[in-house]
Amino acid sequence: MLSFVKKLIPMKNSIIILLILFIISSCSNLERMDTSKILGTMEDYKVKRVSPAQIAYQVEVMGSEITKALTVDFEKQMKNANQTRIEEICQLKNMQLIDSLSEQYNLKVRLLGQPDIGSNNQLYAKEREVLEAYADNAAKKVNVGDNIQKIGDSLFVYTSQIPYEKGVGKLCFSDDTGFAIWSIVLRKSEVVKSINVVKLRDKNIK
Repeated sequence: MLSFVKKLIPMKNSIIILLILFIISSCSNLERMDTSKILGTMEDYKVKRVSPAQIAYQVEVMGSEITKALTVDFEKQMKNANQTRIEEICQLKNMQLIDSLSEQYNLKVRLLGQPDIGSNNQLYAKEREVLEAYADNAAKKVNVGDNIQKIGDSLFVYTSQIPYEKGVGKLCFSDDTGFAIWSIVLRKSEVVKSINVVKLRDKNIK
């Protein structure tokens, strides 16, 4: 019996040692994993150092790409649409592209026309001024380029006229001039997030 116990003692010690080594190894791995996770999170929240020129450039790029995509999608949605669906499209309801963009960039898309000048109370003052300028030029059949307005310290409004020949103004606003514009409200924080500083520097945008 004593001999058996003597054999058990070294075996027991070996098991304890192995358990201790396993626990130390597990803690070490956990520490590495947690550290890696924390560093990754810190990287995500690291403040980007960007210049006003880089922000302005990014607003222009984002606004231009978004409004072009919206015009193409709008035209596509209108094909073979019944009257009920046309009304939904003009109100930007059930538009997958807009829903996706809104979710991804936390932005707001508006389709504006002549009636919005006097009746839309949700417009920013600068946004309304730009809309009026677009409308005046539309009456003269003058095309106006895209426009960027800064609203306070946290927002940008990018406006772009939809080509007259698309007929959006006539279809959605009963405006024979065909006048309609896209107005995209972008948050500065989201614009900054989307900036690739290295790429902009390569383009000499500093």
